[in-house]
Amino acid sequence: MTDIGEYNERLVLHTIRSSPEGIGQSDVVRRSGLSRQAVSLITRRLIAEGMIEQAGRRVSGPGKPHTLLRVVADARLTIGVHLDPAHITVVVCDLAARPVARATLDPPTDDPQADISRIAAKIDGLTLSLGAAAAPSRPAGADADLAAGGDVAGGGSAGTAGGRGPTGPEAREDALSGAGAEGPPGAADGLATRRRLLGIGIAAPAGLDATAGILRDPPWMPGWRDIPIVEELSAATGLPAVLGKDTNAALTGEIWSRHLESTQTVLYMYVGHGVGSAVSANGAVHRGGTTQAGEIGHLPIGRGDDACNCGRYGCLCLYTDAPVLVRSAQQAGVPVPDEAGMTAAIDALAAEAERGSEPAQEILAGHGRALGEAIRILAGIHDPQRIIIGGPTWPALRALAEQPAHEQVSQWLEGAHATMESSHLGDDIGAIGAACLFLDQELAPGSSTAGSL
Repeated sequence: MTDIGEYNERLVLHTIRSSPEGIGQSDVVRRSGLSRQAVSLITRRLIAEGMIEQAGRRVSGPGKPHTLLRVVADARLTIGVHLDPAHITVVVCDLAARPVARATLDPPTDDPQADISRIAAKIDGLTLSLGAAAAPSRPAGADADLAAGGDVAGGGSAGTAGGRGPTGPEAREDALSGAGAEGPPGAADGLATRRRLLGIGIAAPAGLDATAGILRDPPWMPGWRDIPIVEELSAATGLPAVLGKDTNAALTGEIWSRHLESTQTVLYMYVGHGVGSAVSANGAVHRGGTTQAGEIGHLPIGRGDDACNCGRYGCLCLYTDAPVLVRSAQQAGVPVPDEAGMTAAIDALAAEAERGSEPAQEILAGHGRALGEAIRILAGIHDPQRIIIGGPTWPALRALAEQPAHEQVSQWLEGAHATMESSHLGDDIGAIGAACLFLDQELAPGSSTAGSL
């Protein structure tokens, strides 16, 4: 009964969340397939908990106007942490996957414990500035009550909730919106229904063990080999956490924030230090047997001019990895210093291209052509209806790399009646996607785990 209640509640919440402009209860009944009694019980419960609210009325034909329901986006907050070789990004997102606070920290070092302490302190600071506190556990029997009258059985097991409130000393300038708290920061009793923290999503480059929550051998982060990041960050913050690959997190962020149709197959190209990919079908991201699906750095793209250290020729990484672009720029005489870090170097390369440097422009165009060749190969394999290019480095490269990439794929796009676009989530996509990993686990009806709303 508990499993059924959790599934039904998630299904109703997901149905309402997918209509941000508001949806009538009759439409929730129709779309969810649940009985009117079950939907009425669940919506009353969600309103009482502050998760949804009435959003006016809509007249559609004769009869009584429909009362619209919509999600209260900031009723629950989730933290996203992106471990990238260039920097660490921390965001706090609402239920619409919109960042309400963010911070950028120095890159990961060879001292993971010190880095985890930095991340935990920043999380405390951001949540303190927002007046957020950990979500309380649901009373015993509450989920069974929700199953009464329900029609759909779902999987799941009781999750964890709770943990300490924010206590860190960080400054408040990282908040992107006013706190609007109903009590002093960290006062759980004053935040009975508003600004509750669900937990932490962590995105990192492969290889990793998402099930065990361990970073195995992430590239460009040698000090983080075999680090149990989920266990250690949970212990440091008192919040539950999940781990996922950054490419999968980015696509999850696109699906969650844009309510992408589950009937679409979506191919996501992630442009960061390296290039990776992710694919979703039926609304679910394909992660592979060991969550390593989408590792395409050594995908041969039909060029035989350069040998890779893997022993093959023409691997994608030889033409798209950020260190390769910076090295090519320096060899071409483009003033791109790399002592300030890879992000600053890529930004400098893009700035030189915008100022008219022909070598810089050709380097970025070459990146786009190689990326497009990889997309064309992957599109032939996955047959997507939508292709999205994003990642932390893409905003800097897009102006000069997007068109060459599109030219490589245009014929396939036309024949498949598919679309290709750039992500709308900007360079915080890794952290936003990480937050969405946790949102998806805790709140999506098809998730294999359950937590407290």
